Amino acid sequence: MRDLQQAKDLFFQGVELFESGQLEAAHGLFEQALVLAPGRPSVLLNLGISRMRLGRWQEAAAPLRESLKSQPDQLDGWVALGMALNRLGELEEALQAYQQVQRLAPQQAQGWGEAASLLREMHRRDEAVTCYEKALELEPDHELYRYYLSALRGQGGPAQPPRAYVQNLFEQYADDFEPHLLGALQYRGHSHLIEQLPAQTPPHFAGVLDLGCGTGLCGPLIRPRAGELWGIDLAQGMIEQARQTGVYDHLQQADAAQFLSSCQQPWQLVLAADVFIYIGALEPLFEQLARLMPAHSWLAFTAELDESGQDKPRLLPSLRYAHPLRYLQNCAQAHGFDWHSHHQAPLRLDQGEPMLALYAYLQRR
Repeated sequence: MRDLQQAKDLFFQGVELFESGQLEAAHGLFEQALVLAPGRPSVLLNLGISRMRLGRWQEAAAPLRESLKSQPDQLDGWVALGMALNRLGELEEALQAYQQVQRLAPQQAQGWGEAASLLREMHRRDEAVTCYEKALELEPDHELYRYYLSALRGQGGPAQPPRAYVQNLFEQYADDFEPHLLGALQYRGHSHLIEQLPAQTPPHFAGVLDLGCGTGLCGPLIRPRAGELWGIDLAQGMIEQARQTGVYDHLQQADAAQFLSSCQQPWQLVLAADVFIYIGALEPLFEQLARLMPAHSWLAFTAELDESGQDKPRLLPSLRYAHPLRYLQNCAQAHGFDWHSHHQAPLRLDQGEPMLALYAYLQRR
């Protein structure tokens, strides 16, 4: 009896700490409470949720599953389990968890929206469309649901993605981004883009801007040719990873267009590796680059080509934008850039197959 009372005291102390944001301390108290009250569903639930909030996805799943076996109507438990399993790549079981959320809270958009996103990742597009439609019916002003649905329906999409989508995507994956990109996806866009800089480019650039620098893959490669090297990215987590390379002179969390619009520094080289696919309409970006890049400076970028015959960027079901070659060339011409050269080469793997990208090199007139 004394153990049970002590377990309750520890549990309630843990809840207070959890609610105040002290997740590590709360987690420790939940673990102690579980030792004194093994198998208690409320303790298992809070232990699993605290581990999920701490990013301990594998450790979170087991207590959540155990708690839900005895109390299958715990909405928070199914939501947390769905999130943990999604991060672990166990998409089918994550989908089942969110289907339980739909069962328990059919008038809440979250279960439908999360299930839709999983179905989209699993390439079950018709089912994903149905779930997104239901989510939007329940939450009509949800910008991201509209964006995802537009991509799946092939409607072209908005000219720009919602900022929250891009920022959340890369904040979420900042820690695992580089190993996954270079390992599982065999990404080489950064190295190929820099290796293939035209012979006409100078051996040294006074100012280099790594636009959408991510974790800093381009930085070490261009550092020997850069006087002052800047990197900007929308996700603070990416900026922190790039800082660990130790090669950038300046790093800043910023939206590309906003950064450029407030910038006065001239750039002799601007790199944009795997960036335009998350921007869409490029006219505002080119306008600012034209203002900041002096004559004979260079712009090097990658893009995913759209060969569907459209004349503007198209949002794909992958949530990336593809750009027609003619559109890119028109943007360059309209803003004072000479289209020096381009070629197609592998960027990374997509569904296990090499994905070709456009590598383009422009010079400011």
